[in-house]
Amino acid sequence: MKADARLTILGVCLFFCGTHISPAQTTQGPTNFNGATTSQVVNITQTGSGFGLKASTPSTSGVSALFGQATGTSGFNYGVWGRSFSPAGVAVRGENMAKTGSATGGAFFSSSTHGLGLFGSATAASGFTVGIRGFAQSPNGVGVRGDVASPCATACGAGYSIGVLGVINATSGSAGVFEEDYPDGGGTLIVGRTMTHTPGVLQNMFRVNDAGDVFATTYNTGGADFAEAFSVKGSKSAYAAGDVLVIDHSSARRLARAAKPYSTLVAGIYSTKPGVLATPYKMGEVPKSDVPLAVVGVVPCKVTAENGAIEAGDLLVTSSKQGYAMKGTDRRKMIGAVLGKALEPLPQGSGVIQVLVTLQ
Repeated sequence: MKADARLTILGVCLFFCGTHISPAQTTQGPTNFNGATTSQVVNITQTGSGFGLKASTPSTSGVSALFGQATGTSGFNYGVWGRSFSPAGVAVRGENMAKTGSATGGAFFSSSTHGLGLFGSATAASGFTVGIRGFAQSPNGVGVRGDVASPCATACGAGYSIGVLGVINATSGSAGVFEEDYPDGGGTLIVGRTMTHTPGVLQNMFRVNDAGDVFATTYNTGGADFAEAFSVKGSKSAYAAGDVLVIDHSSARRLARAAKPYSTLVAGIYSTKPGVLATPYKMGEVPKSDVPLAVVGVVPCKVTAENGAIEAGDLLVTSSKQGYAMKGTDRRKMIGAVLGKALEPLPQGSGVIQVLVTLQ
């Protein structure tokens, strides 16, 4: 064994016997344990309440009290491995005792183009497990925060950056879950912010409060209409998107397909893809038998030319063909019977055109 290795072992032994060796060196020494073994090179056991291994440095910058490195370029290696068998134990703990500044309890970095800065895994097959959890006691604190910093001031090619990403591989569950344990505090459940032109100043762009109310400057949807969920007379399978629907006066809050010209019971159109779907039910309680009724906006509609060719701009009313609209020509009958305005023509026959729903 080399002399420097013997001195290092002696330093460790003296440390645990109550003696502390503190060499004043500014560079890494030549100490090297090079044992071709499948077990640990150095084994330290602490049976008391202290530390099995403690390393410290009084230097102000550029130093590490404890450094672990796995230099293998292949395989699955660990720079530092922590293990705990206690039900309430912690395998690895990092603690920053500074009271001011941007102190960090644990910092994890990855230089790989496909690497992970921090990875947490909960492998138990049952119970309520958490891969990564963040906890903040400050009333203005953040439990978990994810930031993405682009290396260039402007866009530098295609990229896909995510501050915080939630992914689940199970057949059930939620990928991103946001919870608030104390709703009486009136806090914010979800908030999305963007950096303003003033450095360090964030502007709220999207927010969901503890009551489930959503706030946003602009809301862009995938659809072009506002719809309400309604039950229908008979089986839902008998209805299809584009059907013209009327109020079924034989039951409260129920609809049926239109089958009478100039019906003043006209309610709207069966929406193909509503941009916003309103409902009197709580989230997750909407009956699958309900259909989305478009009451405002642009939606595909079944139409017929039984009362003449339809031109863009014509006012539409219900027809004698079940579920279809036609051009309205009798102004006296059209009062309270107008479904909307045609945005496309239909020269003859029957078909589906875009209609601006404007009940009149």
